[in-house]
Amino acid sequence: MGKGRAKAENFMRHLEPLQGALEAYCRRSLHDPNAVRDVLQSAVANAFRDFHLYVEGTNFRAWIFQYAHLETLNCNRKHARTRHEELPADLPVEDAWQMALDEPLLKVLLDDPDPVLDRCDAVVAQAVRELAPLERAVLLLQAIGEFKYREIAEILQVPIGTVMSTLARSRVGLRQRLVQYGEEHGLLKPGETRGNP
Repeated sequence: MGKGRAKAENFMRHLEPLQGALEAYCRRSLHDPNAVRDVLQSAVANAFRDFHLYVEGTNFRAWIFQYAHLETLNCNRKHARTRHEELPADLPVEDAWQMALDEPLLKVLLDDPDPVLDRCDAVVAQAVRELAPLERAVLLLQAIGEFKYREIAEILQVPIGTVMSTLARSRVGLRQRLVQYGEEHGLLKPGETRGNP
């Protein structure tokens, strides 16, 4: 077996279990949903190019997510420079929210958010996109990649304390945006999430 083929097979052995998580991370991180395939291809190509730098036995997940993160940042910067249309503000999910909500939104979000999130993916995706880039990256790496604080710090090359505080901020920001959406669309009475009856 040639050296190049052995490298490719070893790389794919590491990559295959992570393909779904990498795609989900890119899909939720990118401002342009049409760029997912290109970003993934670039990230994987760059990681393969540098695979000789990877130390066998270390955290491959964190190593390759660095490439995915850098490619999403680059793509989002390009998209911001060339973007001519805003993302749609009138996302048609009111009926889905109504079906999911049998009790106040805050209780649902805190106790069991899955029924709401399953039915309002577009709203959540928009709210995630509106987070600051670092907040979005930390939230997605933790929620989708299931990385530990230390791993996220390694991927993003920031202190672990920054990861912890940023994750807390991103969760608050996401919750506030969803509550705002609920209030704006009559799904939630103003003040209902602040402990008022």
